[in-house]
Amino acid sequence: MGIEQLSDEQLDTFESNYRKAKKTEGGKYSLSEILLEKLRRKPAVFGTRQVAAKIIELAQKSEDGLCTYGQIWSEFRPNTPWEGHKTLSVVASSLGRVVHYCVTNDLPILTTLVVQTGTRRLSHEAIQNIYHECRELGVSVGPDPEVFVRTQAELARHLALYNLPAAD
Repeated sequence: MGIEQLSDEQLDTFESNYRKAKKTEGGKYSLSEILLEKLRRKPAVFGTRQVAAKIIELAQKSEDGLCTYGQIWSEFRPNTPWEGHKTLSVVASSLGRVVHYCVTNDLPILTTLVVQTGTRRLSHEAIQNIYHECRELGVSVGPDPEVFVRTQAELARHLALYNLPAAD
């Protein structure tokens, strides 16, 4: 039986068992495979590849090679104003899907180029979230979240739109 044939409850049980044991491998499917399958089943507000492509496009147009959460929102919902946490959670969910897309397709983590508008920097929390999520998905992240994210941002700046594979 392939992972796509497991029920949501079975996936939850696998994930729970891994977390209780504080392991990422050992069963028929790794924790990263379980997490990727669970995410694949959730409906996306914005297309994952489209968000990845938009990050590249916006970052390449900017002087500092970065783009903002607000820009992502405006590109996909140009006539809908930003509504604080509600809007942020939609964008954050989309960026989470982009992390999984990047890991699955062996790409640099493009979300390292998406920053806060006011500071034009990733928050400490965002750096930790990217690091933790990548580590859970089986990426070799090293011991330092800052170094990992900085390295990924540099690699992401060199990625071209034509290098993006189709999303699953």
